[in-house]
Amino acid sequence: MATYVTLTELFQKRVESPTVRRLLLAGVDAFWRDGFHASSTRDIAKRAKLSPAAVYVHFKAKEDLLFDIIQYVAENLRDRLLEALAEGGSPMELLSRLVHAYVALPARMYKASLVANREFNSLTVSQRKQIVKIRGELEAIVGDCLAAGKESGEFHFEDLSLTRMAVVFLCRSTLLWYSPRGKLTPEAIGDYYANLVVRMVGGSAAAI
Repeated sequence: MATYVTLTELFQKRVESPTVRRLLLAGVDAFWRDGFHASSTRDIAKRAKLSPAAVYVHFKAKEDLLFDIIQYVAENLRDRLLEALAEGGSPMELLSRLVHAYVALPARMYKASLVANREFNSLTVSQRKQIVKIRGELEAIVGDCLAAGKESGEFHFEDLSLTRMAVVFLCRSTLLWYSPRGKLTPEAIGDYYANLVVRMVGGSAAAI
């Protein structure tokens, strides 16, 4: 079974400064609990156990803190999907791994993933364009896998664009109902969705 890094582990990999990592984690918690606009920089600094001015030492604006959170989460998912592709295999095996990651990884970073979805419109226009580009890359990865499976005869569906959207939005919808307090782990849900999607496109269940 595939396993995925936690948010703390992601920030440790991506951010050298321990202070910035504390601010990012505090920002996730504040934006998740109170929303972006209701969260003050003073509150974020307090959660990080830093001085009120600490946020502006490292970020020009509160939007920049939010952008870094969303960007790191989006890039991490994209990179994991690319890693899944690099492992090789048939389109059926690849789709299973892609869907598993697309479902389980955001659930493993539940708070940050919700912040990324709910607060996207709080970003500047330029920032939103950068995130949309990454999200487009995610959709293209899934679409290319579906196209390969259709060409090889492993998958059976009529419209590639509609099928790609159905798969992507099914994966993204997990955060609408998932709870860390539920009985299923993100990985278990990923397993279930992977088999569900493979059957949906006319394949058979495959081990991830």
